[in-house]
Amino acid sequence: MNLGVAAEPTPQFTVKAIDADSTFHSCAAMDVNRDGALDVVTGGWWYEGPSFQRRHFIRDVPQIRGRYDDYACLPLDVNQDGKLDFVSANYRSESIYWVQQPGVSNSTTTTPAPSWQHFVVDEPGPMETGRLADVDGDGRLDLLPNGTKFAAWWSCQPGATPTWTRHPLPDEVAGHGIGIGDINSDGRDDIITAGGWAEAPPNRRSERWVFHPDFTLHRDASIPIIATDVDQDGDTDIVWGRGHQCGIYWLEQTAAKSGGTSWRKHTIDTSWSQAHSLLWGDINGDGLDDLIAGKRYLGHDGKDLGEYDPLVAYFYTFQTESKTWRRLPLARQVGFGLDPKLVDIDRDGDLDIICADRSGLYVIENHGNATDVPQISDANPVATTNYDHRDVLTVCETDQSLKAITKPQEMGQRRHDILLGMQLAMGTLPASDRRSPVDLLIDDPVDAGDYLRHHINYQSHAGNRVPAWLLLPKQLDARTAAILCLHQTTAIGKDEPAGLGGNPQLHYAHELASRGFICLVPDYPSFGEYAFHFADHQDADHQDGFRSGSMRAIWNNMRAIDVLEQLPQVDHDRIAVIGHSLGGHTALFTAAFDTRIKAVVTSCGFTAFASYYGGNLTGWSSQRYMPRIRDVYGNSPAQVPFDFHEVLAAIAPRPIWINAPQQDDNFDHAGVLEVVNEARRAYRIYGQTDDVITVHSPACGHEFPDALRDAAYQWLGQRLR
Repeated sequence: MNLGVAAEPTPQFTVKAIDADSTFHSCAAMDVNRDGALDVVTGGWWYEGPSFQRRHFIRDVPQIRGRYDDYACLPLDVNQDGKLDFVSANYRSESIYWVQQPGVSNSTTTTPAPSWQHFVVDEPGPMETGRLADVDGDGRLDLLPNGTKFAAWWSCQPGATPTWTRHPLPDEVAGHGIGIGDINSDGRDDIITAGGWAEAPPNRRSERWVFHPDFTLHRDASIPIIATDVDQDGDTDIVWGRGHQCGIYWLEQTAAKSGGTSWRKHTIDTSWSQAHSLLWGDINGDGLDDLIAGKRYLGHDGKDLGEYDPLVAYFYTFQTESKTWRRLPLARQVGFGLDPKLVDIDRDGDLDIICADRSGLYVIENHGNATDVPQISDANPVATTNYDHRDVLTVCETDQSLKAITKPQEMGQRRHDILLGMQLAMGTLPASDRRSPVDLLIDDPVDAGDYLRHHINYQSHAGNRVPAWLLLPKQLDARTAAILCLHQTTAIGKDEPAGLGGNPQLHYAHELASRGFICLVPDYPSFGEYAFHFADHQDADHQDGFRSGSMRAIWNNMRAIDVLEQLPQVDHDRIAVIGHSLGGHTALFTAAFDTRIKAVVTSCGFTAFASYYGGNLTGWSSQRYMPRIRDVYGNSPAQVPFDFHEVLAAIAPRPIWINAPQQDDNFDHAGVLEVVNEARRAYRIYGQTDDVITVHSPACGHEFPDALRDAAYQWLGQRLR
């Protein structure tokens, strides 16, 4: 459900495969044969519009270490002959080149078409890709490549013998991610990077650009980083995705109280990964530009977390009143590649998308508000009830048949289905339009010896604030690892992990902070300071919208990670979670849904449902946990649409450290081992060894012994290096 969303156009889309076997990275639309219809160019071929049925050869594109050398396809009339050529900036060849369009023979004749010629401009070093922009404000498009080891832009003096000139930028501009826009509202476009912005001088060709390290995005920021006035308040904000990890974000520019400018980070969506390329334009026809993003296919050949999850593409509309983003689906199983294009490909008055990736060449066609077009769903059209939830190596096909999993891509689809099953029992994970600003309130610190303890609270969604402790070590020389610390069932809630009472065995936030980790310790709903009456919120139609305490806690924890990502002391890529009992399984649930969590420590937190008190799931079914287990699934392990075998498999390939005492009277030890042995099969599909899931079985009850906590902390230190 999308709450508080203003009425706005909701266009429908269909996907058309131009060439499902194409493996080029970039594409463009241009009328090659000048018949009035736009054609599509990618790599070594162009496809004749409007049907794209006929393919025409351009040139042989070299492959370098298995990848075609076509990291950008940027239409530009380089030789000023009236025909669009294209420019490319490339990673593996480290070259900038342009390809001259010769024109084509009449398509109704058998006269061979002239060849397209390739000209190298420069070989400055590896580039993720590039974009065209008027960098110097002279009215002509320039080339702005994303150099990973150099920083420069190129102007082109077009003509029969075009002249390209390199212009330096500050060294700090080099890295992953680049954009252009007027940050300081002086009328000149500045350059934006993951580590700040380079201020454009009056003469961009000859004068020095000044770098300002005013903000830090992510080290794998998208190309482009978008500079635009998101909230329509008169200044320039910044939007970016993570090209090789999870998440899309925006940075709000505001006036600082002390004068000057301040920047406030907001999370848009963290449900998918590899948002390497972003587009910005009015795709729903309401007069306002939208954010358009899609998943790149295997950018690092499976080495990045989430690469094997299903391909998705979405557009997002900004909701001014709530400062959230409404997400709508564009396509499934379509890779966005390195250089997609937003263009009215069919000349019907609305914007379509063409995208080329190693998963194929596609058009996402915009049908406006047509009612006869099948709607695209986020969900896989399979019944999760088809699964044996104790068997993680089968995947349900669209015809409802079960197939044995042998490939990581199939495991990624099963992960998607596992999360759907969890949501059937817990309620739906809130959508991006509920991700309101966290509005962090932080009190003055208390000196706790090795660290400072701050009382904080943050907004998880409109009308709901979560109290928490933030423990900041005193000696921090650089960005460091952070741990989300979740408490057990105890009236004092967050105070116990923070070392302010309760069981000394469970003071893990205090102990971790003393070891140099940043710790955030939230209250679970109805514990500690978090006054919450589940009876008042059990109606799914209530404006609060949660169907379980478990899903409410998962969402609160995900927003806690949003808080951690806002802190300048935190390394975004070194975040883990730890918990005992209630905190132990909530840690697993949260990690399953949020891949920003890179490691999990769970103590006395789970067993197979059939092994929990002989299969009696009453303890899981209170309003505080998952009442649908009782109300819909009759407290029956055979009926619940997920099990812990799947939860651990959904966390794969990330490491898990488990404390599973042999005499735990809540979570049967044999059931834990059953779950782990099955989950390890999923890890093997991803190429991981069995020790990525570490199990300790002390001879004790529902406890977290001193020696094991110390072992867990050492393990976290190793995993988060």
